Formats: sequence, C-alpha cells, structure tokens
Amino acid sequence: MMLNSIKTLMEEHTVILKALEILNVIDINENNMQDIKIIIDFIKNFVDNCHHVKEEKVLFDFLEHKGMVGGPIYVMVYEHNKLRDIINRIEARYNEFEELREDLNSLIVLLASHIDKENNVLFPTAESLLSDDENKVIYEKFERIEEEFGKERHERYIELIDTLYGRYINKKSNER
Repeated sequence: MMLNSIKTLMEEHTVILKALEILNVIDINENNMQDIKIIIDFIKNFVDNCHHVKEEKVLFDFLEHKGMVGGPIYVMVYEHNKLRDIINRIEARYNEFEELREDLNSLIVLLASHIDKENNVLFPTAESLLSDDENKVIYEKFERIEEEFGKERHERYIELIDTLYGRYINKKSNER
C-alpha cells in the first residue's frame, strides 16, 4: 500500500474545510459560543499544532532540499503566521459579537484560499518531486508528529468537527 503523505494532508484539509463551513453559517450568539470556541480550539490545536507542523517542519523542509525555494513555501508560511494572528484576535474578542463575525470571516477567507493554493498548486508540485521512498519517509515523520500530538486527540478533533457539521450543516440542508 502506498503511504501517501500528501493524501494525508489533503484529508486533513477536508476536515478543516468542514470547520470553515460551520463557521460560515453559525450565528454569533450566546447559545453558539461554546461551539465557536470548540472550532477555534480545533484550529489552534489540530490545524496549527499538528497539521501545520507536518507542513512546515517536514514537507516544506523537504521541498526546499529539493530546490523549491522561496515563492510558494514562503507564501504558505506567511499565511500560517497570519492565521495565528487572526486566532489570537478572535480569542481576545469572544464577547464582541460584531467584531467576532468580521474576524471569523477573515479566518474563513484566508484559510479557504490557503487550502486551495496548497491542494491545487503546492501539493501537485510536491507529489511530482517526491520519490516513493521520500514519500514513505515523510509519511513516517507525519506519523511521529501525530503521536506526539496524540493519536486519540487527533481522532477526537475530527469526530468533533463531524458532529458539529451534522448539527449546523446537515440540519440546514434538511430544512430546505
């Protein structure tokens, strides 16, 4: 079986896009605050402390060794940092609903276009540069990062987003 490191990242992107879909439709009010905080916690932890670590510490490093310098990788890291700034801003403004909606919208736009660039530009390029052996090495490093993060924790975040997705998205499409 092919241990596809890029596929792993793209599967995580699918979960992240679900979280963004929820943030897009969720009403900012007291009742939904807990769920909003859960999603922000997911972005801080699952996305930034696991997914981005795989990209920055492993994949991007590898691509730089392969001669892919500057440009695309620089932009991705810059956007990761911008995302961290937005998250910090959101966490400071949970009780200011109007500002919170603006910040969530900024987060959605940034992260959705970021994932689009990775899925459609960076990752296909990466796949063409990696040999099967290199892919395997990267995959194993990803596994180690997940173990450090906590395998169960990783799974729990995915389940949380699926649950919220059922609550906010599937419910909405059933009401139509």
